[in-house]
Amino acid sequence: MITPAARPEPHCGHDTWYPLAARITNVVQENFNTRTITLEMVDQAQRNDYQWRPGQFNMLYVPSVGEAAISISSDSDKPQVLEHTIRTVGSVTRAIEHMPVGSVVGLRGPFGEGWPIEAIEGKDVVMMCGGIGLAPLRPMVYWLLNHREMCRRVVLLYGCRTPEDRLYADELEQWHEDPRIDVLVTVDNATSQWVGPVGVVTNLLRRIKVSARETVVMVCGPRILNRVGAWSFLQLHVPPEQVYVSLERNMNCGFGRCGHCQYGPKFVCRDGPVFRYSDIHDIFAKEEV
Repeated sequence: MITPAARPEPHCGHDTWYPLAARITNVVQENFNTRTITLEMVDQAQRNDYQWRPGQFNMLYVPSVGEAAISISSDSDKPQVLEHTIRTVGSVTRAIEHMPVGSVVGLRGPFGEGWPIEAIEGKDVVMMCGGIGLAPLRPMVYWLLNHREMCRRVVLLYGCRTPEDRLYADELEQWHEDPRIDVLVTVDNATSQWVGPVGVVTNLLRRIKVSARETVVMVCGPRILNRVGAWSFLQLHVPPEQVYVSLERNMNCGFGRCGHCQYGPKFVCRDGPVFRYSDIHDIFAKEEV
């Protein structure tokens, strides 16, 4: 039986507004606008004490520029090595893009509710993601492979615009060859070298069998994918309490004080970013919530 791990408290000293120093130790260019940076806390004691769960995020701070919420994309069983996959979309991420190895950023976290580790025992697990939505699910893939005995079938369905836009291309190939997990990747626009499926990621559901009552679903991607993906599994009769969605919102503080990420009566940074569909079904389809 899986013992549910408590959500780690933010590791920011006594003041959760205070960022800790973390040094960039490696940079990997994933595609034209996305990089994965490896961070190591400068203070050894802080590094040893840091714990987190798949699906949580950190606030990364660049002095004189600002702060941004970035999902942790590494292996939670190796918490001293922190990877963040960052798409360049704003001033903070643009600043980080130009920071070389050896640079220091501020880090607050971990924040939020992660993926439902305690809900998967004895179940099939189907993960559906699009684009950079693979980053928050990558730690869950690691966790499932590290604890493969905890569940039955494991499936990853991933979609992106072109083959060149794939994140973690080498890892996707390794996972595809791993008998412990079924990996299907589709692209919207194929190149001459692409031999895999073409089309939206929800089309991949035609290629797998979903045992509705025995399946836990995890969806992460753009808003439209979150909606269509979740509804697609509901149409296959997966119970709404077994469908989980990771939402993206403008987060400024990380613990529900500033109000920027309010989502109906909830706050994405504190009550999410991973939500059970049954807990948000009444507001999930509404605009401007």
